[in-house]
Amino acid sequence: DVAEEAVPPQPYGSSIPLGKAWQGEVLLAWAMNGAPLTQVHGAPLRVVVPGYIGARSVKWVERLTVQREPSSNYFQATAYRLWRGDCESPGGDRQSDDGMALGAVALNSAILIPDDGASLPAGPTRVSGYAYAGDGRAVARVDVSCDGGAEWQQADLDDQVSPWAWQHWRVSWHLAPGRTEIVARAWDTSAATQPELPVHVWNPKGYVNTSWARCQVAVQARS
Repeated sequence: DVAEEAVPPQPYGSSIPLGKAWQGEVLLAWAMNGAPLTQVHGAPLRVVVPGYIGARSVKWVERLTVQREPSSNYFQATAYRLWRGDCESPGGDRQSDDGMALGAVALNSAILIPDDGASLPAGPTRVSGYAYAGDGRAVARVDVSCDGGAEWQQADLDDQVSPWAWQHWRVSWHLAPGRTEIVARAWDTSAATQPELPVHVWNPKGYVNTSWARCQVAVQARS
């Protein structure tokens, strides 16, 4: 397919560094779970690049090339790039900043339980979610706060299934009646952590918004 939004219109293309392509986790896949790939999953052939953004796991592959420079395709050279925060539009002012190509997934986390906006009884409450550190880094710990970040408690981490799987975490917190903001932040094995607010990583396309996970709940006094 030709993407009409590309400049100029062109088929989808992408590239990854050769060092990543040689790693054993990177696959050319034509089957899944013992059955041929379906078209929606990229049949007849797709690339699977664990630890990198999904845009690098190209579906419906027509050809592969090895070259000295990254792909000049619109979706590599312009679309999936982190542009400077003061650019008026992606690709703007490229003489002083051509952006950074997105590759390895940035450290991030999410709160799965409770639901955002939930009404909960006061008392011991289970809070759980997942964290992920891309490109083979591991999640070292997850901190959870039930007062918007004033006080933190370290969550219990499940065993890591693989370097490419979500790291599940859980913690129990005694919630008092009132409006409560639950937040979570992950740390990885490089000692990196998540930024506190989206404004700290703002960019024209909103990429890599890995700020603290947040959940607002209403805690009701028990009758």
